[in-house]
Amino acid sequence: MPRSRLLVNAFYALDKRKTPMLVSFVAVVLNLLLNWIFTFRLGWGHRGLAFSTGCIATFNFLLLYTLMRRHLNGLESRRLLVMLAKVAAAAAALVAVCAASSHWLLADWATQTFLIKLGALLGTVIVGALVFVGCGVGLHIEELKELQAALKRRLRRIS
Repeated sequence: MPRSRLLVNAFYALDKRKTPMLVSFVAVVLNLLLNWIFTFRLGWGHRGLAFSTGCIATFNFLLLYTLMRRHLNGLESRRLLVMLAKVAAAAAALVAVCAASSHWLLADWATQTFLIKLGALLGTVIVGALVFVGCGVGLHIEELKELQAALKRRLRRIS
């Protein structure tokens, strides 16, 4: 579940239903403006739409987080930033795997057969996931432990 969704649910739990609605309204208006700027004025086309969507999601989260923090007289901002830095470091390792794969395994994409492409992509996904999780475990990302526990619970239900 995206973090913004968690904040929206928290506002509803606190009986502050208008706050997420107003933030969403502002986000929609800002999204229309950014879509127009990035897509037409700057000529970024579909990349402008993607960039605008990312900007709006970030804006929406930051505004909801700021309002929730103000309402509750504080949140665990330091813990969130530490976790974000750890995830960014693990993501950087994942980016390195993808860049290496693009350079060595997928460089001849246009001339490769389907099975070679499939193997290279599947290998990249598997190695990338293992590197990300390995870095996450090494950096002690707590959410990975929660994910592991949830997977174990799910596997117990299946068997």
